[in-house]
Amino acid sequence: MIALPPICDRSAASALYPEIAEALGPAPLVLDASKVERIGQAVLQLLVSAARTEGGIAIHQPSPPVTAALQLTRLDHVVLEGGEA
Repeated sequence: MIALPPICDRSAASALYPEIAEALGPAPLVLDASKVERIGQAVLQLLVSAARTEGGIAIHQPSPPVTAALQLTRLDHVVLEGGEA
């Protein structure tokens, strides 16, 4: 499980990218989004990209800001498609 930081901005996306890319595989990658206070476009793009891989992702306990951002951008059906972990 990879924990997303409280502030998910461009810097966070740059820091998370190598870890997420390495962890992707045939099984869903579990991402803990419980502590996210703010999420930006770069991390949303990273989540969409990871969700579209072979195993996809599973978001564990998405915080209200994550849920709101995904619903606002209509990406919830892409990122949360497999359901919450």
